[in-house]
Amino acid sequence: MKKRILKILKYTIILILIGLIGAFFWIDSELTQMYGGHTTKVDYKQFKTKSVPTVIKNVNVLSSNGSKMLNSQNVYFNEGKIISIDTTSIFPKNALIIDGQGKYLIPGLIDSHVHLLESENDLLLYIANGITYIREMTGTEKHLEWRNAIKNGSRIGPKIFVATGKLNNNSAIVGYISHWTRKEINVSSPNKANIVLQSMKDKGYDAIKLGSDLNKDTYFAISKASEEIGIPIIGHLPIQVSLKDLWNSNQKAIAHIEEIVKALNREFGDYNSKSANEFLKFIKQRSDAVTDSILKNKIAIGSTINLMESLTRQKHDLTNILKETPIIYVNSGQLEGTNITSRGLGWLPKVNTYRLADDYPIENLSGNKIYWNTYAKAIQILLRKMVSKNVLVLSGTDANTPVMVPGFSLHNELKSLTLSGMNNSQALLSATSLPAKWMKVNTGTIEVGYDADLVLLNKNPLDNIENTNTIETVIVRGKVYNRKQLNKMLNAVKEANNKSRTVEIKEFIN
Repeated sequence: MKKRILKILKYTIILILIGLIGAFFWIDSELTQMYGGHTTKVDYKQFKTKSVPTVIKNVNVLSSNGSKMLNSQNVYFNEGKIISIDTTSIFPKNALIIDGQGKYLIPGLIDSHVHLLESENDLLLYIANGITYIREMTGTEKHLEWRNAIKNGSRIGPKIFVATGKLNNNSAIVGYISHWTRKEINVSSPNKANIVLQSMKDKGYDAIKLGSDLNKDTYFAISKASEEIGIPIIGHLPIQVSLKDLWNSNQKAIAHIEEIVKALNREFGDYNSKSANEFLKFIKQRSDAVTDSILKNKIAIGSTINLMESLTRQKHDLTNILKETPIIYVNSGQLEGTNITSRGLGWLPKVNTYRLADDYPIENLSGNKIYWNTYAKAIQILLRKMVSKNVLVLSGTDANTPVMVPGFSLHNELKSLTLSGMNNSQALLSATSLPAKWMKVNTGTIEVGYDADLVLLNKNPLDNIENTNTIETVIVRGKVYNRKQLNKMLNAVKEANNKSRTVEIKEFIN
């Protein structure tokens, strides 16, 4: 009898282990689906091209300070670098000549807040939209591989600045689960900060991203370690950290303007729909002092304002906002979500991460609208103040967060920035020379010696910022992609998504 019981126990344990292993792989597959890893991959090699001596003749060129267009310039570049910009130079006979008559040349655009996740087709979407540099804000070792492959020319895509996944402090078990499911990095105690940051720097990450759940002691330990090790810390402002703490830290970049609004909301005592107007008055009262401190401490602020403006509609008018969004280019795995990640990265109505619960009380709907409209207004108030005082604002979109389509979303962000205080020139600088200087890279400006990362437009963006959409040609490290090639990239991504689609989206396509 005893042997029989032991035998049953043995097989029960084996079955449980098999079940646990099976569950692990199933959940892991679902996570990969949510992050876009199962979507058909485009053969990017079909778009590979060589860098050849090239001249864009008689083109209007955006000046270095972004204030005007220089007329009838000849821009010569070779081997990925701008060689000359003038009206008289003699060029090699074998140079490729591009007619720039009546067109406008701007630096390649930079999106300072993206999430590639496992969606490598997005690299083509960025190029097709004139974005030649991105700042990845949930970096993994896979992204480091993509960055290096793009750098050595074996892969097509924008250059990539890679920040780590969010640093948070949890127990060992919670830390493992967070790393597995959300790509977070656990700093279990303040005395682990140096070890973690040095490891991330050794792996090749360009910056450390802070999460919202770091406690104050760990935050300051990371701040001190970043200064000693020589790697910047960027990202969120942890919930336990006040603005005064921020001023006393080594954190020199905030991922979203909303992080400042959240901190002010904590000061205010958490507004609601009834205290919304008082909260906005409080934001206005504090905006001067906060902005002055940001300037004094030389902190760069990521924008992501278009996303914040979309939240009310994602909660109350999702179908229509999806119809206005080019979701055919969104990785189908991310768009559809999965069985176990309904509050993950889904975009569609049943899985949208920002949607209201199905049983949300009807009597609370109007208050919810007031709350989220107030949130967006508070961000706009702060942005206007920051612009008026020349705070370093970097245009970023939080791409791959609903409804921010990689590549396309930056053009919407630029429009939102101009509606919240920036002129067209300032908006362009926020997506070209300013982030380039912050990343300390040789791009973002059309000057001799700079990388030949350029966008040829049919209309002048200084007249209307929406003209950044009128892309004729994109040049990436001296490699030229004309409109026909850019359209092929877009179609290839669309076809790949369609092959992987399991949910019909015709109702959202106009």
